[in-house]
This record gives sequence, structure tokens and C-alpha cells, in this order.
Amino acid sequence: MKNKGFSLVELLVSLGISSIIIGLIFSFFIINFKGYKSVRNDFEMQFQAQYILNFMAGRIVDSNSVSFARVNTQNYSMTAVRSAGAEYPIHKISFKYGSESENYVFHIINNTIRYGKGEKEMNPTVELGNYVDEMYVSLFKDESFQDAKAVKLKLVMKKDEQLHEAFQAVYMRNN
Repeated sequence: MKNKGFSLVELLVSLGISSIIIGLIFSFFIINFKGYKSVRNDFEMQFQAQYILNFMAGRIVDSNSVSFARVNTQNYSMTAVRSAGAEYPIHKISFKYGSESENYVFHIINNTIRYGKGEKEMNPTVELGNYVDEMYVSLFKDESFQDAKAVKLKLVMKKDEQLHEAFQAVYMRNN
């Protein structure tokens, strides 16, 4: 008598082999997806950081001086001499480009950096970019913020526990 079906043992062996093959295929796709997501996040943060720094540099170049700097709720003294190369955390910074009421203002609020023009302590409304975790400013010489002719900006970007740092040195031409 000829049996045209599968025996129970053949069925179990084929199911076992099939599940191993499917498991390998899915693990391959999951690993590739995680790698793709990591690369995409890094690219997005790099793009955002470069856009923000280029925008800020375009405004700082036209500025005279740093007119206001704050971390959280503490304002930095504009006249105190700062050490060259030391990084100062900043959440809000203003660059004066004309009279006292003419300032470029940059402010980090909820991992978003905003931009505005006006009074040095104004709340800017134009969103420049996302994923900004921290911003640092450092000087090239031992001098005060208001006397600085150049600043080095550092942005720390964060997305899905992935970090990216970007730097830009900017010289103020109207100084």
C-alpha cells in the first residue's frame, strides 16, 4: 500500500528546519533594520547640527559682541574674564549686531533651538532645528564674553540615546 502523505516524524523535522531558516532570515532583517536606523539617526543629527551651526555662523559673523549668555536660570557675567578653551554650557545666547535692542538670539527649549531678532533677553520663536541636547561656547583668548572677537560653538545632538557632537569657530567681523 502506498502512502501519499507525510509521516509525523517527517512533518516535525521539516517544521524544525523551516523555523530555523525563518529565524535566521528574521534576525538578519532585524539587525539590518537596527543598523539602518542608527545610520539614519546619525545622518539626521549631522544634518541638523550643520544647518544650525551654519545659520548661527552667518549671524555671528555680522555681530559686534556677545550681549547675553545664560545657562538654565543663571546669567553669565559679560565682563568677567573667561579662560581660553574652557567650554561654558549655554541655553540662551545673544549676539549684538547694532544698537542695544538689535540682537540675534538663540535659545534651546525642549531639545529645540529657536532663533529671533530683537532685545537680548527676548524669547525667540523661529525653530532652527531639533535634537539639540546641549550647546557650549568657548573663547580663543582669556577675555570676557563682551570683548570676545571669536567664539567656538559646540552642539551636542541626541536622538534615541545616540549622541553626535559638532563644532564651529566663528569670528565676529563687526568687532
